[in-house]
Amino acid sequence: MITSFSEFLNESKKENYLNYYAFDWDDNILTMPTIIHMEKRSPGGWIPVDVSTSEFAKVRQDEENWRVIRNIPELAFSDFKDTGPRGDTAFVSDMRKAIQQKTFGPSWNDFIECLMNGSLFAIITARGHDSKTIRKGVEWIINNYLTKEQLYEMYDNLLKFDYLFKVDHKREIPKILKDIPSYNIVFRSYLDQCDFVGVSNDKISNELGTLNTEKAKEKALLNFKEKINKFSSNIGYKAKIGFSDDDDKNIKKIETLVDNLKKEDFPNIVEYIVKNTKNPKNIKVKKKIVEFVDPSKQSIIGSTTFGNMTSQLHPSSQLDRQDAFKHQHLKRTEFIKKMSKEILDKEKKKNKVNKSN
Repeated sequence: MITSFSEFLNESKKENYLNYYAFDWDDNILTMPTIIHMEKRSPGGWIPVDVSTSEFAKVRQDEENWRVIRNIPELAFSDFKDTGPRGDTAFVSDMRKAIQQKTFGPSWNDFIECLMNGSLFAIITARGHDSKTIRKGVEWIINNYLTKEQLYEMYDNLLKFDYLFKVDHKREIPKILKDIPSYNIVFRSYLDQCDFVGVSNDKISNELGTLNTEKAKEKALLNFKEKINKFSSNIGYKAKIGFSDDDDKNIKKIETLVDNLKKEDFPNIVEYIVKNTKNPKNIKVKKKIVEFVDPSKQSIIGSTTFGNMTSQLHPSSQLDRQDAFKHQHLKRTEFIKKMSKEILDKEKKKNKVNKSN
């Protein structure tokens, strides 16, 4: 059994794998109440019809009978940008409403576990919000949705990664989490390294050099992979990346991209997992292993259902289930308590020495 932080690091070094994730937002992480203004062909002409994001994913395939209102995308998606009638409050407002109504998407649990594990992630959405707006939404989830136990676990994991990556915050960091989490320098530094990409945002669209949603998402994912490849290379670890989306067109693009990748493209990324969450009751998972990975080895800080479908479908016990976080927390609680106690004991001894001097 691992009983100290130093032992944890020694064990981690033997495994050498890091997990990273890229998520679509709408109908994947959350089913948001944001409306798209469309028009449907009728015998008397085009009539206005408002549709949800899940409905839009279906009707957009039928270009003969459906179009955005007056053929003006800016009007159709006005609530999907910070320039709409509700300004930059629309995203967080709709997100909070979705959480209150518990309209969680099929990748919600994966996303929450990703946060708890302290894994870097990218939000790659067709929305046009500014990156800061999407980040505010994630900060709200961290500050208001995560339980104390989940926050403590997340903080412990972030401290471990800071040590592993030799992050220098230029100031002494608190060993115990206090106040509002997103104000904490460790949390801020973590989110600084994550990507929040709304591909319909004018600034981001110009940076990506494309206006096509599928192509833009593909390019954003490539940019994230380049970052992850460098991160892993810097400390001599290998990486695995999971991507999830509920739109068939986006999934097809990403699957084609992954199929055509070669080891030399991103030499430190050894495994890609693509999840099609269009049908939550029948999630399709496609995996590509670029380099052999021993299945008995997990990532440094756990893994989610992205990389452990067998455990989810055939758990050996209730504590091994991946779809109920409370069972995972039970398994980790003892280790976290011991590590936290070790840190506190060291701090107390340090303070006693300082007082005596």
